[in-house]
Amino acid sequence: MSHKFEHEKKYNVKNMFFSLPAQLAAVLFLAGIVLYTTLFSGYAPVHDSLHELRHALMFIPCH
Repeated sequence: MSHKFEHEKKYNVKNMFFSLPAQLAAVLFLAGIVLYTTLFSGYAPVHDSLHELRHALMFIPCH
């Protein structure tokens, strides 16, 4: 006696996620926003904690 188990597909996993290029673009966009916000921030706690890094990079004017 053979039992055949059929799995119901309630969700199509392929359509739940963006394509690889869209995922890469989203990650690069978010990483760019984070870097821009942290490196060019005028907010004192963020600026003071990254002050030495800003000077070490030598292309981000600080003063």
